[in-house]
Amino acid sequence: KSVRCACCIMALSRAARAIAATCLLSSRRASSLAYDARFRSKVDGLVSRRRGDLLVVLEDCTDPANAASIARVCDGFGVPELLFVTSRRPAPAFDPCGEGLRRLSASATQWVKLTSYSSVDDCYTRLRRDGFASAACVMDEDAVLLPATDDAAVRRDLLDGPLALWFGTESRGLSPAAVSGADRKVLIPMVGQVESFNLAAAAAIIVAETCRLAGPARTPPPDSLAADLLAQHASWHEPQRRLRRRTAAAARGEIFRQRRRADAG
Repeated sequence: KSVRCACCIMALSRAARAIAATCLLSSRRASSLAYDARFRSKVDGLVSRRRGDLLVVLEDCTDPANAASIARVCDGFGVPELLFVTSRRPAPAFDPCGEGLRRLSASATQWVKLTSYSSVDDCYTRLRRDGFASAACVMDEDAVLLPATDDAAVRRDLLDGPLALWFGTESRGLSPAAVSGADRKVLIPMVGQVESFNLAAAAAIIVAETCRLAGPARTPPPDSLAADLLAQHASWHEPQRRLRRRTAAAARGEIFRQRRRADAG
């Protein structure tokens, strides 16, 4: 009788642990679904505050810190999309759409769509198809000065429609192909000994001044923006979720095996 009772107790103990594990898994699934619902709600609210008339393009940006800072600038000023163009060969190892940039940007890239192009021509083709003019940030006599000294003139010369702002690297600037394809040029006037700002500072100044001059957005963002942000978010977070689930399942399995060995012993 005592042996039979001990077997019953062991069976009940295993059943209780299985039920507990099932409840824990269900709770985690419910928590994951609740998180997804909250994120979707934030995205829906965010899209209504994004500009549809301004984009930022970075050519050959290989510094993750600069890219992350500019992503935060885009988020702060309502720019819906940050485009990365690779014209240098061989292509740099930096992945602008990877997990590392999300971490460096304080998660700003969760709220800004990231798009990569393998050539300047591909990027210009997309921008022209969507009705965007392009302004290259270069040192040129004919460039429009930002911050503006004549707001009306800058609005007339620079902001007569949707605009994509192009920025190059701090050492090389924009490539000849990027400059020749641009419709306009912009320049930050400087009076100091150092010839230029770093990339993130220059982008922040020009994006902020462009938004000030443009005023409230007259064009809404693309209808697909919310879906694109959700897909981008899922591409980063779902692998991490799967890894956490596998790790947790392996840990629970090892705990159960240890308990069974202890019960048997």
